[in-house]
Amino acid sequence: MKIHDECRQKFESLISKFTNTNQVLDDSLWKEIETRYSEPHRFYHNLNHIYQMLGEFDNTKMKLKDPEMVLFALYYHDLVYDPKSKTNEEDSAKIAEERLSELGIAKDRVGICLLHILTTKSHRLGEAHHPDTKYFLDMDLSILGSDEEEYLEYTKNIRKEYSVYSDDYRKGRIQVLHHFIETVRLFQTDDFFDQYEMRSRHNLKTEVHNLLKSELI
Repeated sequence: MKIHDECRQKFESLISKFTNTNQVLDDSLWKEIETRYSEPHRFYHNLNHIYQMLGEFDNTKMKLKDPEMVLFALYYHDLVYDPKSKTNEEDSAKIAEERLSELGIAKDRVGICLLHILTTKSHRLGEAHHPDTKYFLDMDLSILGSDEEEYLEYTKNIRKEYSVYSDDYRKGRIQVLHHFIETVRLFQTDDFFDQYEMRSRHNLKTEVHNLLKSELI
């Protein structure tokens, strides 16, 4: 209950800055987020993921240029999540654009939020990127640097989300992991790099090793 309540409280505090005590709108926006992130096929991309990222946000917000747009991106980046879809990020960004527009947020600021969300598709920065996007991507990947027990739980939950796949999962997951391992640095900012880089690489390589040994299926 703590996770749910804190996620809601921080979201309501965020949107209160953009609404004129419109309780109906406030309730509907949170209800949509709560419902989406509570879908039965979500084992990792749920409110627990949002809660974990909120912790990273709290430790980082003083370094952000526009923390409010990062916070909106945090809540909306996985709003649409279908393991079989290749357009989750675009679909999530589209809804975020509609909701932030309803709140009367200026288009240029909405665009910053959408940029954060869409960059999670590849986790690679384009030539034109907002300085906060680095921090947002690092928040999203910070789970990779968790301790052994938490990381194992993460891998099991990801596997549950892809339960529709059988042997193809192992091959696909290894490809994803190699994509990260071959990256020069997983974390874009020095703060996250110093805290999580070495542990993340250890976790990723261990997972690949276990998948090759068929210990994780």
